[in-house]
Amino acid sequence: MACAGGGYANHAEIVAVPPNLCVKLSPDADLRAACYNTLGAIALQGIRQADLRLGESCAVVGLGLIGQLTCLMLRASGVLAYGIDIDQAAVETARNHSCDEAWLRSSAGVANDISRLTGGLGVDAVIITAATSSLDPVNFAA
Repeated sequence: MACAGGGYANHAEIVAVPPNLCVKLSPDADLRAACYNTLGAIALQGIRQADLRLGESCAVVGLGLIGQLTCLMLRASGVLAYGIDIDQAAVETARNHSCDEAWLRSSAGVANDISRLTGGLGVDAVIITAATSSLDPVNFAA
């Protein structure tokens, strides 16, 4: 059983989890892959809410694990994924594995580069996966 949810998914011998927060796994399931169920669901929900279509483009602000998964799913769906993060290592990982292009947030001209890559149109959506109390991701997305 793979389960998730604040206050429900605990490290304990016995837990009670609502059915809509559980996925029944087959006995031969790869638990290393199953551990991504919740993270993948979070990334997928962001994409669903953005209502993106084949050939559109999306900026993902925050390239931690959920951001990387979001970018991978976007690309698998035929959506151009542009990543932005404050951590150089996350940007390099995204460039090499999950994004069509990625930038360090502090780099000059990020918005201009995105404008150039999208023919002056900008992205069709922005998904924020950054964990921060700063308003910068929201302000930058606008």
